[in-house]
Amino acid sequence: MPFDLPLSYAHSFVEWAGTLLTPLAGSASTALAIVVATLAVRLLLLPLTFRQIAVERRRAALAPRVKKLRDQHADDPVRALTEVSALYRSERVGTLTTMGPLLLQAPFFLTLFSLFRLPTVGGEPNALLGHELGGVRLGDHWLDGSLLSVHSLVFVGLFGLFVGVAMVAARRLRRLGQPAWLSASPFVSVLFALTVPLAAVLYLLTSTLWTTLENALLRDRLSRT
Repeated sequence: MPFDLPLSYAHSFVEWAGTLLTPLAGSASTALAIVVATLAVRLLLLPLTFRQIAVERRRAALAPRVKKLRDQHADDPVRALTEVSALYRSERVGTLTTMGPLLLQAPFFLTLFSLFRLPTVGGEPNALLGHELGGVRLGDHWLDGSLLSVHSLVFVGLFGLFVGVAMVAARRLRRLGQPAWLSASPFVSVLFALTVPLAAVLYLLTSTLWTTLENALLRDRLSRT
């Protein structure tokens, strides 16, 4: 299958990184390797983030012209949408550009998700499924064990941190005047994290934390300049 090769490479990388980090993290070395790999992916996508910020600034600068077009064609919504879309295309502020970093993360997440769900990789038993964090296997779902156990405490701790990060992100969106439904969007990742293995929870939490810090330390500052 076409997906087998990247999955085998990902398996080898996580095992190698986990072995490298063992002196630092002990039995949690594979979990730390997932966090490091996630940070590496986000770092590689940083140039696209700068591009995204530039596009958002141009879109904001076009707001008066967009409003004028919509007012001119208030009686013809289809014509208004066509004119606005043409303006965005001419100024190179398409939706695909702004969604680029999110779309490019999808293959990495799907690979990681599969890596901690499949019993075999490359025709060999998937040894990564036995690696742990705090006594919980990285392939485990939060409902796989007793709710009154260390298993549950590990997930509760991660979900609690996740909710805290989502609250910070939601507060930022409210401060920017975004509608209520959009301000609640950071919590979608928290709900999604309830449905995936522990390894994928680590990826989602790390990536969401990166995005939150990126917005606070980079996006908001550059948007004001």
